[in-house]
Amino acid sequence: MKKTLIASSLAAILLSPFAYAEEPTEAEAEKAEEPKTYSEIVKDLNKAEGLFNFYQDEETGAMQFSLSADQLDQPFIYFATTVDGVVEAGHFRGNYRDTKLIEFRRYFDRIDVVILNNNFHFDEDSALHRAKDANISESTVASLKIKEESEGRILLDADELFISEALHRVAPWARPGNQGPSFSLGNLSKSQSRILNQRAYEDNMDIVVDYVFNNPNPVVWGGGGVTDPRSISIKLQHSFIEMPDNDFQPRRDDARVGYFGQQFTDMTTADWAPFNDYINRWNLVKKDPSAELSEPVEPIVWWIENTTPVEWRDVVAEGILAWNKAFEAAGFLNAIEVRVQPDDAEWDAGDINYNVVRWTSSPRPPFGGYGPSLANPLTGELIGADIMMEYVYMTNRWLEDQLHGDSEHGYEEQDLYCSQGHLIHQNLIAGSAMADLLGTESIEDNELLRQGMIHVILHEVGHTLGLNHNMKASILWDENEVHDASLTKGVLTGSVMDYAPVNIAPPGVSQGDYYQYVVGPYDEWAIEYGYSQGLDDAEAEEARLEAILSRSHEHGLAFGNDADDMRAPGRHIDPQVMIGDMSSNPVAYAVGRFAVVNDTLENLLERSLVAGESHQRTATSASRLFGQYASQAGVITRQIGGVYVERAIVGQADDVKPFTPVSRERQKAAIQALKDHVYAPDVLSNMEPVLAYMQNQRRGFSHSGRNEDPKFHEMVLNMQRNTFNHLLHPAVLQRVTDSTRYGNEYPLHEVMGDLTDAVFQTDKALSTTAKNLQIEYVTRLLAVAGIEGSASYDNMSKVAATAQLNRIKAMRAPRRSDFAATAHYDYLRMMIDRAMEG
Repeated sequence: MKKTLIASSLAAILLSPFAYAEEPTEAEAEKAEEPKTYSEIVKDLNKAEGLFNFYQDEETGAMQFSLSADQLDQPFIYFATTVDGVVEAGHFRGNYRDTKLIEFRRYFDRIDVVILNNNFHFDEDSALHRAKDANISESTVASLKIKEESEGRILLDADELFISEALHRVAPWARPGNQGPSFSLGNLSKSQSRILNQRAYEDNMDIVVDYVFNNPNPVVWGGGGVTDPRSISIKLQHSFIEMPDNDFQPRRDDARVGYFGQQFTDMTTADWAPFNDYINRWNLVKKDPSAELSEPVEPIVWWIENTTPVEWRDVVAEGILAWNKAFEAAGFLNAIEVRVQPDDAEWDAGDINYNVVRWTSSPRPPFGGYGPSLANPLTGELIGADIMMEYVYMTNRWLEDQLHGDSEHGYEEQDLYCSQGHLIHQNLIAGSAMADLLGTESIEDNELLRQGMIHVILHEVGHTLGLNHNMKASILWDENEVHDASLTKGVLTGSVMDYAPVNIAPPGVSQGDYYQYVVGPYDEWAIEYGYSQGLDDAEAEEARLEAILSRSHEHGLAFGNDADDMRAPGRHIDPQVMIGDMSSNPVAYAVGRFAVVNDTLENLLERSLVAGESHQRTATSASRLFGQYASQAGVITRQIGGVYVERAIVGQADDVKPFTPVSRERQKAAIQALKDHVYAPDVLSNMEPVLAYMQNQRRGFSHSGRNEDPKFHEMVLNMQRNTFNHLLHPAVLQRVTDSTRYGNEYPLHEVMGDLTDAVFQTDKALSTTAKNLQIEYVTRLLAVAGIEGSASYDNMSKVAATAQLNRIKAMRAPRRSDFAATAHYDYLRMMIDRAMEG
């Protein structure tokens, strides 16, 4: 029965008119097998065509891009910047992250994406040029399958390249030696990541990608900006820029002036310094080359982002345009222009075609001001720049957990960027208290705030012009001249690129300028070097530039950047290259600052306590005042064992030596200032009435796990410890001895004896802060002597420390001392005896 049914069914199928499909004709078969052309593939896709062409399927979102065949084997500038992110992962809006040269190279049916190595220069006239690739590794970061090649275009999968970390590492690199758990993004989720936007122009293009990372079991959760640490979004912009095709002439770098730049090692020269380094600068060209002062063919245009508070825009513009004074010294009139981004602008502030001063109000600001720029890696020609500003740094919204850092996050991003905005903000709070401007936030009514705003804008614009920091510029005036506004006229230092404190006059002295709001002599000189019109004749041009540079030893043109500054204990040698200092006599200036702080603390309560408000104003102001005091103590210590550095070249000035030790008189004055104002038994006694009011405003459980009582002894001891961190640093003690062989007249045994006398002031009452200080000092001496601790000190330092320990061991409490004083000296002897006997 079953066989009959099967046979019947089979017969029916075979007899059906649809049983056999008609054989296709030869033409139809060829058409079916013929692949689609480039135009046919992209004709129905959303297009963004320019330097590269981008095509997106509007149903699936899949993205493809194409380049022309003649773009192969040609270098392009690649640039990565953060559109939005979280500070804990090292990302924040406007963060310039990476610049490099990239080529697309064919490998059979694939296109390789290769990062070029441009660190070395080979003279093409040298036979060694043929070996220029020897032992230099380029990086192939991606290899993409060619999807279609026709009509002179090569079509590639954009998702494969951009929804990956091939071009740029988005997640933070691991930090070797990092102790304890740290914030982690987890793993990139390609299924959740997507391309958000693309902009294509004739000579550049941008792709914005939303990278989503998943971490199912986070250990560190991050701050308030992190909604859920299991899923973090980082929006990154990838930009490709065609190599500029113009007559831009690179300008050589020189150690006497401070520009960011591009570094190249010449591999075919026998010079002692085989460096071909170029400074970063804009391509400014005079409209009238023969005119002494001419407008540029294309000015540097700055836009004020529409996020900028309206009431601040005029002051921001004033700060930007103030640089035109420096450019006039270089022969340019109106070199910089300022425009305001309309509220209905169709362009994005992150577009590299616009230089924008941008404002944000972030939950955890990584900086106060940040002025990055993008330069051609081969020539130093600046292509674009932005300035990122945080609203919080021009207000008083600054809580105590931010002052002391938040260890929960384990990441202090601001250490990696310009800290000027942080210092400006801290200075504004302390300065407002010292200048009796507490609570006055209107920029129209607060000259300190107005000058502070102009100063920070000047500083960040300077970075975008190519200038790096100049921490030596604060020596322009002496400690008296700097307070005379009729003399300074807005110029407090040689350069706005310094980290100078707010300039509050001591009691009894008329108030001068608070902040620098006019470019200084160094700024004008540096811009003249970087931007003045060059000569066609190479030999004549070199002579012209050297004539400018030969002035570097002049007092107002002093220069030293972050590579020279002494902000960290034991680091570097020139005390004139220091942050937070002011005047050519920083010890005297610091003593004046101590007087200002003490005077302000004495009257702080009557000015900071406001009926109906919490005590936050008092707590924050007092903390900032203490910070000012402590920072000046650090400035003073840098004089001990200091050596002035001068980088004038041989023959530039007969009376200039590269290394000159600080005078004996200045070093002894520094020890005396520490004795009177930092190590005194009654140090900061004016702060004592304020302590009971230093209460931070509570938010829910904001102080949970941290006792909120003010810890005066810990604060003072930490300040004093920090002075020891430098004074008793192995490098400093050894330098005191070394420098006696080339001019230092303050030998180590005398330094240590004076330091012991400053710590043990036996003619004054022994306070609890003095006891703390003396115990700490003995502990440090034991380490220097090699009796306790593992720090490595030279032999002369060990001998000097041991001599002071024996002095202290012989000390006794004065007759008729109370029990506490006697017990203190007994404890010091016990410390020394145990250590020496052990």
